Amino acid sequence: MEKRIENLEILSMDHESTVETLSREVHRQQKQIQTLEIQLKYLKEKIDSVSKEESLSPDIQDEPPPPHY
Repeated sequence: MEKRIENLEILSMDHESTVETLSREVHRQQKQIQTLEIQLKYLKEKIDSVSKEESLSPDIQDEPPPPHY
């Protein structure tokens, strides 16, 4: 019986260690996700601003051809 209890305690400690490891990994991944979300937001804003600038600039087809044509 005592050996069985000892094995259960060892198993419990192993599970505890695994849970701590997984918890740290989840925390690390959450920080990475937050960083990626910030970068994605920045890129979306950048794309929007470039798209807006392009929509404000005259269409190339509306411009007269260069003098060498």
